[in-house]
Amino acid sequence: MLDTRRGRLTTFGILYICEGLPLGFATIALAAYMRRTGMDVAQVGAFIGSFYLPWAFKWAWAPLIDLIGLRRVGGRKAWIVICQVLMIITLYGVSQIDYARHFDLLIMMVIVHNIFAATCDVAIDSLAVNSLRADELGQGNGVMFAGAYIGQGLGGGGALFISGMYGFDISFLYVSALLCLVLAFVIFFVKDPTAASAVGEKSSEVWQKFKASLGGFVRELQLGFFKSGKGPLVGVFFALLPFGAMALGSGVSTALQVDIGMTDNHIAQLNIYNTAISGFGCVLGGWLADRLGKRKMLALFYGLTLLPTLYLAVAIGGESGVSGITIPQFFVASLAFSMSMGMHYGTSAAIFMGLTNPAIAATQFTGFMALRNLTISYTNTWQGAAVDAWGYSVLLYADAAIAIIPILVIPFLVGRKAKETPPSLGAPLPEAG
Repeated sequence: MLDTRRGRLTTFGILYICEGLPLGFATIALAAYMRRTGMDVAQVGAFIGSFYLPWAFKWAWAPLIDLIGLRRVGGRKAWIVICQVLMIITLYGVSQIDYARHFDLLIMMVIVHNIFAATCDVAIDSLAVNSLRADELGQGNGVMFAGAYIGQGLGGGGALFISGMYGFDISFLYVSALLCLVLAFVIFFVKDPTAASAVGEKSSEVWQKFKASLGGFVRELQLGFFKSGKGPLVGVFFALLPFGAMALGSGVSTALQVDIGMTDNHIAQLNIYNTAISGFGCVLGGWLADRLGKRKMLALFYGLTLLPTLYLAVAIGGESGVSGITIPQFFVASLAFSMSMGMHYGTSAAIFMGLTNPAIAATQFTGFMALRNLTISYTNTWQGAAVDAWGYSVLLYADAAIAIIPILVIPFLVGRKAKETPPSLGAPLPEAG
């Protein structure tokens, strides 16, 4: 499959479906099920927050994929197969847990599952870097992220449709079956072109190279963030701030959908619509940002996330509470929010690229994206707890108010200023996404 352009694009699109599947299943299907069975919104938020933690720190073990090549047993293909098998096993473990009685065990299993998922992501990205040609990178990345969106739709909305027809337990089998199909595709059709190209190394040599590579990563981050002008340093602070208002894109939104009376089919439909409109928003936002200015448009897109958030805050804040919002009204607010989120997603990535030192681009951009994943994690956690303490309306008002902070920071996101050349490293790091 990796011998032709079409084969390479098809392969990485399919591989990224397996990355989107667990994300959609956890943040939409599982979150809705947890709330529907009476679990607190704080527990739903903590569950989703734990899901993102391994993705925020995967850079710490990413060098092992290249250093422990497993070339005698298939190279990066072996890493992908091993991780996908372990993802399926841990997903089965999650399905056997009584969430209410053993919530801590659920969190632990979710973290373990996503360590394997994040490692699989690193292996796929490393295989892509070594397989895609220079003139295929743009289209290749587009196909890969399209695959991730498809996976999220299948794992989220698709699983809820299955749940509505056959029961929630069957939705686990459905997601596992999809992961098995991707696994079979990898086993029978994917081959790492670098497999068997080098002899194995002693464990002591691998450990020394791992330490050198990780040390090089830290030194590169120091150069990129602290020795390239004020812009990248402000970028670190900005990456740790919310992406505008975030509640309508977090676990709070899924819990609220259950609480206003949406069925699994309603939630599934909305998830699929949101996925599609977010993808369109990414394209539209990038087009507008290139023509009207990235920082100006990013501030506008962040500001637009406040409108549906405040609309729902007002509607829910009356005497009727969550009964004050109808399902069609929520659909409109959620779709408007997804459009604004999609528009700022590509624009913010472009700004982070502008803050990145080209000499250490992979490392520094990976650092920015890791901080963004950390923001998603802590946001889901605190917002879930806030709903239980204050209610939905107050949380939505607070979410909108806090979103003003990153908007005020955007004007200070000036381009980087390189001051010195990067240090030499013991070994290169793969792109960690």
